[in-house]
Amino acid sequence: MNISQLSYSKHCILVHNNREYFINYRPIKNCIEILLSNSEILQHFIFKYKNKKHQGEKSYAEQNSGNWWKYAEASIPSSACILSLIFYSDATTTDTLGKSSLHPIYISLGNISIWRRNKEDVKQLLGYFLILFAKNEKEKTSPKFKKLHQEILIGKNLHKFSLRKFPQISDTFGNFAKNFRNFLHSF
Repeated sequence: MNISQLSYSKHCILVHNNREYFINYRPIKNCIEILLSNSEILQHFIFKYKNKKHQGEKSYAEQNSGNWWKYAEASIPSSACILSLIFYSDATTTDTLGKSSLHPIYISLGNISIWRRNKEDVKQLLGYFLILFAKNEKEKTSPKFKKLHQEILIGKNLHKFSLRKFPQISDTFGNFAKNFRNFLHSF
C-alpha cells in the first residue's frame, strides 16, 4: 500500500457557533490515477458518445448517451477524450456508539458502465468533513440552520474552497489530461 496516497490536507471551510469545520482531502489527481491504473476498470471504459434508442425513443442508460456528452465531445479535438468525474457524499457514522458522523466525499468516473461503477474498487475517498452541529433543537430546526446545512451539502462552501484551493489542481490536471491518452495506451 502506498501510504503517500492516504495523506490528507486540511482546510477550514466554515466557522459556526465558534466551531471550525474542516474539509480533509487528498489530491484529486491521486484518486483519478488510482482509478485509471485499474486494468479491470479500463476494460469497460466508455470513450465516445452513443445515441441509444429503445423502441424508437431516446434512451439515457449511460452517461455517454446524454446530450451533454454529445455536445462536450463535439467541442474538443477528435484526438481527445472526455473524462467524466462523479462526486458524491452521504453521512456516515464513524464510531461504534453512533455519536460521531462525517460526510465522506467520494469520486468515481462516469466513463465506467453503471453495472461496473457499483463495485467497490471503482470509487475513491477524496475527502471528508464534519456534519454541522446545532447548539440546540431550536437552532437545528431553524430555517437559517437548515439553509446553512443545505449549502454545505450542495457544496456552496466547498465550491468557494475549491476556487481558492484547486487552481493548482486544474493546472496539474491539465498536464495530467495531456498524458491521459498515452497512459491509456500503455495498457
